[in-house]
Amino acid sequence: MSDEVLELDVQVDKKTLNRFLIRNNYMRVGGVFGLLISLAAIAGLVVFWDSFPTSQRVILIVLGLMFTVIQPVSLLMKGWNQLKTGAFRKPFHYVFSDTGMTVENIAGSVEVEWKNIRKVVITKEAIYLYMSALSAFILPKSQCGGKYNELAVLLKEKRK
Repeated sequence: MSDEVLELDVQVDKKTLNRFLIRNNYMRVGGVFGLLISLAAIAGLVVFWDSFPTSQRVILIVLGLMFTVIQPVSLLMKGWNQLKTGAFRKPFHYVFSDTGMTVENIAGSVEVEWKNIRKVVITKEAIYLYMSALSAFILPKSQCGGKYNELAVLLKEKRK
C-alpha cells in the first residue's frame, strides 16, 4: 500500500457498540470468571434450595444475577449514554497510511503509529483496534463502504 491512503467515515451505532461492550467484557479473564461465579451461584441455588435459609437464597440470587444480568445491563446503559453525550455523537474520520492511522472527530484528532496499536481483533461484523486493554476504535463492516477486506489485509500486514 505504498503512498496510498485508505479513508473511512464511521458512525458507531447502538448495535455495534453493544457487540463491542459485551465481547470486550466477556472475552477477558475477569468477565469469564464473573460469569462462572454467577453460574455457580445459580446452580447452587437450584440444587440446594431447601438447604438454604431465605437470607442465603437472596444472596445467591443477587450473585447469580450480578454477572449475567446486572453487569451487562449496566455496561450497555453506560454505552448508550456515551452514544448520546460523548465523542460518538458524530462520525469518526479514519485515514490509514503506511505509517499509521489518523482519527478525527468532535473530540479532536489523534495520530497513531502502527506500533502503538496494542491489539487488532477482526470479526465478521467489525474490526477493533485496541489502544489499551479496555478501549478500542470500532470499525463496523457496514460502515466501511466495501473496504472492509482491504482494511483487514492492511491491518494484518502492518501489525506483524
